[in-house]
Amino acid sequence: MNKFQRKLRLVIAAGRRRGFHKRWALLAHAGKPVVAGTLAANTESVTTVPASLPPLDFSALEATGNSGSVQSFAPQPTFQSFSRPRLRTGGS
Repeated sequence: MNKFQRKLRLVIAAGRRRGFHKRWALLAHAGKPVVAGTLAANTESVTTVPASLPPLDFSALEATGNSGSVQSFAPQPTFQSFSRPRLRTGGS
């Protein structure tokens, strides 16, 4: 193995070790997780959301013929992307 490869591997190893230590220090100084018991006072004022909603009645729209808020689906045209041809060389 030549000298350049050996130096490159040492630089990469030193960088990885330094990054590891920086992340370790960042996690060590991060805030502590919140205990679940401390949030109980804030959750008492939250209103509950119903698990399911009543079904929609579309028969009223069909009977009156008014479909102002209902949009019909029209498929969008698709466009083909034309890319440049790859440049190929006839070399070996």
